[in-house]
Amino acid sequence: MKDNISYENFLERVDKYHHQFKDTWKFGQTYFAVLTSVRTDIAEAIRGTLHDPSFKDKVSEGTENFVKSRW
Repeated sequence: MKDNISYENFLERVDKYHHQFKDTWKFGQTYFAVLTSVRTDIAEAIRGTLHDPSFKDKVSEGTENFVKSRW
């Protein structure tokens, strides 16, 4: 499912939500949760791969490039 937001709006949404959950979630968890809500197709493409940021404190440049290129 594609949400009609830009990649930049997606990143803004990630920052907004992470600010709320930063004490309990890693940044990668927030990134992946928001990605799942707005671009399920891309989230499923990275789930369980080296690009999956779910358990990371940071999102790698490779992951960001992969997501942005498929936006």
